This record gives sequence, structure tokens and C-alpha cells, in this order.
Amino acid sequence: MNAVFFRNCLAVSVLALFTLAARAQDITVQELERRLQQRDSTIIELLDRVEALEQRVGVRRQTKQPDESLEQDNAPPSKADITQSPGAVVVEEGAAERALERSLTRAGVLLLPTGALEIEPGLIYSRQEDTSPDFVTSDDQILPSETELNVTSLTADLALRLGLPWDSQLEVGLPYRWLEVESVTNVGFVPTDSSKRSDNGLGDLRVGLAKTLLREGLWRPDVVGRFTWDTDSGETGGFEEFRTSLSALKRQDPLTFVGRLSYEYTSRDGEIKPGVATSVNFGSYIALSPETSLNFIFSATHQNETEQSGSKIDGSDRDFGTLVIGGSTLLGPGALLHFSVGVGLTDDAEDFTVSMSLPIRLDGRLF
Repeated sequence: MNAVFFRNCLAVSVLALFTLAARAQDITVQELERRLQQRDSTIIELLDRVEALEQRVGVRRQTKQPDESLEQDNAPPSKADITQSPGAVVVEEGAAERALERSLTRAGVLLLPTGALEIEPGLIYSRQEDTSPDFVTSDDQILPSETELNVTSLTADLALRLGLPWDSQLEVGLPYRWLEVESVTNVGFVPTDSSKRSDNGLGDLRVGLAKTLLREGLWRPDVVGRFTWDTDSGETGGFEEFRTSLSALKRQDPLTFVGRLSYEYTSRDGEIKPGVATSVNFGSYIALSPETSLNFIFSATHQNETEQSGSKIDGSDRDFGTLVIGGSTLLGPGALLHFSVGVGLTDDAEDFTVSMSLPIRLDGRLF
């Protein structure tokens, strides 16, 4: 009897343990199902956000086909799987133009692909105020005087860039200028004389050819050589100028460092021949997002003394220093809006410059 009682107790105990284990398993399965539902809801919400962002940026997301085998899903993800997985952004060819690359192309440190055409209308406003101290004699008295020369300029410019074979690019530009010059003479801090004149008309047509000389490597930068002919063809132009330059670019995402060294020769016009000008500028571009970039550029130029009738004019050499801060944003497929502000750092430089342009890259290739 004791043996029977012991077996019955053991059977009841085992049955109770199995019942508790089954209930615990049911609870665990229910908890896992609840968490999976929460995960699926989160994934759906994230995919909706990604889809909305993709529509705003202009990219297409590729997903796996639903008929892919379970074996492929369980295989280790390859690089292609990662780029094509749900939520991965795959940039189409037409949308691959980030604001950073478009800004670098506008700056001339990157060239267009063969057959690509870009048109850039722009506006440039500048203001320069110079003061020249002097002395005048009035009623046998020597009085201090000064002459203020205020120059205001507004330029509408149309530039064209065309990608050519062999990593080269054709560049053409034509400006239209409005110019106002105001002169005010003060004697003893009292204005005594003033004059104002204005002029407007087409500026000089410029034609240039650029070519990539060196491709960026581990240590070396991209190098672009350029030759520009600034013709003396405009109504408000100046002299005929020939300019050569070397531009360099080195990436360190999201930063891009740029620099340029240029040499400008001006031909003689009558008895006047401006001096040779050498320039250097350097700075950086930073990508804030695929649609927006910022740039900071410092530029310095030294122009030698001007010659008149073969003799140099003492004190006619000039130094220009400018700091430019700008930004670019994509407005849509092929359209980029660029805005910049320049501040003069030397007396010869313009006090400030505000520019805005809209580079438009045409869809497709001409050849």
C-alpha cells in the first residue's frame, strides 16, 4: 500500500510540473508575440518616415522581391543585400548630384561629365567706399579735406558649362553691368562738392577651357588646369585679359578642401597697361546633408603697378583680400540655388559683395 501511495504521489507531482511548464510556455509565447507585434509596428512607422524622406530628397528605395527563398533570407547579408534592403537609400543617376558636388562644379574644381550642359544665371551686388584725405587753402587758411568715392555695382551674369571628352570642359560667360560712381568732397567735415555718374551695358565676353590633369588618390588631390580669355568686347568692359589657373581638391567626407593659384596678364590699351595679377585662394566645403552644403573661402590677390607710356606709376599696385561665406541647396532635379556674402579685408577690396545664382543642369547628355 505504501508503494502504491508513493507512485500515485509521484505521478501527481510530475503531472503538476508538466502543467506549470505548459502554462509558463504559453505565457512566454504570448509575450514574444506581443513584442513581435510591437516590433512590426515600429518597423512600419520607420518605413513610412523613410518613404516620406525619400520622396522629399528624390531617391528610390529598392526592396527584395517577395518570392525570394527562405535560404537567401537566412544567408549572411552581402554588400548588395545591404544596399537593397528595406529602408536602404539607393540614389538614382539623376538624383546623384548632391549639393556638395554641384557646388564644387560651380566653383570650377570639378568638371562636368562628357555631354552634360549646365547654365547658370546669377546676380552680383557689390559696394566699395574709399576715402582720400587732402588739404585745401581757403582765405589763407589750410583746411583738412577728404574725397569720398562710392562705387555701387550690380551685375547680371549668364554662364554656360559644357562637358567635353578627355576630362575637359568648355566655359562661356557674358555679364551685363550697372555701375554708379558717386564722389563727395568734404572740407572741414562739411560737404562742399558732389557728383554722380552711372553707366550700364554688356560686359566682356569670356571664353575658357578647363581640363582635369590629375585624379584624386590616397594622398594626391584632384587637379584642374584652366585657361580663360576675357575679351575686350563689352560696352562696360575694361582690358583684354588672359588668365591661367590650377585648382586642387581633396576630400575628407563630409569636408572637401579646395585651393587655387592663378596668374593674370592684361594687354596694353593705348598708353595704359595694368600690372600682372597673381591670386591664391583656399577654403573648404562641407556637406550638411545631400541637399545642402556650406563653403568658406579666403582669397588674396596682388596686382603689380600699372604702366603708363612704358613707365610704372608709383603706388599703383594693389592688394585684395576677401572672405566669402556661402551656401547651396538643391531646389529640385538639376536645379541648385547658391548664395554667398563676401567681406573685403583690405582697402583695395570691395567692402562687401552679395551674390546669388541658379545653376541648372539640363537633363540628358548632348553627346
